[in-house]
Amino acid sequence: MNKKQSQNKPFEVKEYVTLKDIAKIAGVSTATASLALSGDPRVNVKTRKTVEEVARRLKYVPNEIGRSLRVKKAETVALIFPNTPHNAFSHPYFVQLLEGISEVLVENNFHLLLSVSPTETDESASYDKILRKRRADGIILWPAPVKDHNIGRIIESGLPLVYLSNWHHDEVYTVARDDYGGAYLAAKHLLKSGRKRIVHLTGPRAYQVSLDRLAGYEQALKDCGVLFDPGLVLEGFFKMEGGYQAVSRLLAAGNRFDAVFAANDAMAIGAMKRLQEAGIRIPDDVAVVGCDNIEMAGLTTPPLTTVHHPMREIGRLSALKLISILSGEPVAEKQTVVPSELIVRASCGAAGES
Repeated sequence: MNKKQSQNKPFEVKEYVTLKDIAKIAGVSTATASLALSGDPRVNVKTRKTVEEVARRLKYVPNEIGRSLRVKKAETVALIFPNTPHNAFSHPYFVQLLEGISEVLVENNFHLLLSVSPTETDESASYDKILRKRRADGIILWPAPVKDHNIGRIIESGLPLVYLSNWHHDEVYTVARDDYGGAYLAAKHLLKSGRKRIVHLTGPRAYQVSLDRLAGYEQALKDCGVLFDPGLVLEGFFKMEGGYQAVSRLLAAGNRFDAVFAANDAMAIGAMKRLQEAGIRIPDDVAVVGCDNIEMAGLTTPPLTTVHHPMREIGRLSALKLISILSGEPVAEKQTVVPSELIVRASCGAAGES
C-alpha cells in the first residue's frame, strides 16, 4: 500500500506515523523535521510549512515521552471520556471514579483536566489538543466504543497512559473492573436460586462492557447446564427507560421468563417498574438483578440485588499507577483487574450462596 492510499484509511495501530516518516516524505532530515515541528527559527519558513503540512495530512502525533525531557511539565493529568455517554456525569458510578482519581492527584500536587466529547470527530480534535499542545503529562482513559479509531492513536502516542479496561496489547497499563466476573456471579446466583429463564438486558453492544457482561451471563448458563436462548437477550441503553422499554417488548411478545439480569441498576429499576405495572410480583414471579450498586438500588421496593464495582478504588489505583509511571518508579502490575462483588437483596428472592 502506498502512502496516498494509507492516508484515506481509518487509523490503525500498525500504521502509526513516526517523525522519520514525516521527514522522508517532506524530503528533510529527521532532525530538521523535529526542529520544524517545534517552531525553531533556524528552519526557514518554506521548509517548516512543508513539514507541518505533511504532519497534518498524516495526523502525526509526536512522542511526548521524549519531548517531556526538554519541556516543562504540565503537572496535569487528563481524564478522557471518549464519545462521552449522554448520562455519564449524572451517574454516581462516574462520580465515585472522579473522587478516587482526584484524591490521589491532590496528594501528589497534580491538576485534573477533564476531556469529554459527544462525537468521534470532536473526540479526535480534543485528543490532538492534548497531545500536540502538551496539555497533560499523562492520561487516564475511559473505555471507548469498540470501533472507535481514535483510541489506537492515543494509546500509541507515547504519552504515559492508564486505560480503564482490558487492552489487547500487554505493554499498555490498565486498571479494569471485572465485568465478566460480575455478570457471571449475578447469573449463577439466579440459576442456583432455581431461575431457568433469565432475561439479560445488555447495554449498547458497541461497548466492550456490554460484550463482557453478556459473555459472563452465557458462561454461567453453560456451567449450570442451561441452554442459551438468544430470544432472552435484549439490547438497550443505560437508563431507566431502556429497562422499561425492553420489558415492555418482552411482555408484548409473550416471552416467558422468571428473572431479569440488567446491565446496570438504572435499567434494572426501569424493568422493575414495568413488571410491577403489569401486576408481576418481584421476586415471587420474576427475580431482578442489576449492576453498579448505586445508592438508589437499596431504596427500591423490594431492594435491588446488584453487582458492586469499587469505582472509587479503581480511580485511586489508576491514578497511583499513572503517578508511578510519571515519577519513573517501578509498577509492580501492568494489568490490574479489580474483583466484583454480588450484593444480595430482596429483589432476587434468595440470599443463598452467590
